[in-house]
Amino acid sequence: MKVLLIDFYDSFTYNLAHYLEGFALELHVCLYDQIHQETLPDYDVFILSPGPGLPAEKAGLADFLKVYVGVKPILGVCLGMQALVEYLGGELQNQQQVKHGMQETISIVHHNGLFAGLPAEIEVGLYHSWKVNCPTSWISAWSKSQVPMAIELPERRVFGVQFHPESVMTPTGKQLLSNFIHLCKS
Repeated sequence: MKVLLIDFYDSFTYNLAHYLEGFALELHVCLYDQIHQETLPDYDVFILSPGPGLPAEKAGLADFLKVYVGVKPILGVCLGMQALVEYLGGELQNQQQVKHGMQETISIVHHNGLFAGLPAEIEVGLYHSWKVNCPTSWISAWSKSQVPMAIELPERRVFGVQFHPESVMTPTGKQLLSNFIHLCKS
């Protein structure tokens, strides 16, 4: 399996890459503004990293999503999830309370998919000031304050987490990433 981790200039990208390197896959990391479009069809799976700013500020991201949503599995992390939700018709809303470097307990709604084998509640590391508004049918995990923490649309091959699975504040992050890789193989 050939995986492209698209880096939106985030300091956590290589933490995410190190977790992924532990799986049986071929991983490549590329800055979003240095991607060679002609090489994208060679990849089986895409992961959109966290990053500063808003999805609309990332040149070429909307065009990438138009081509690959529903075609190849995509996992969005933080900014990546926000981009997927916006592309699919949801909206972003600035949170009243910014959550940077905070650990929080989230509740899992769907225990298959990304959260297979994980408990009903897990601790996660948060680094975001925006939240998504989307249909509840997309949401597979919530924060205690009812902020969507994960989305799963397996029929569209779209998955996203608002939290950072690569953070030390997310003890089950490697299992979640392993679950995503397993979903890509099925």
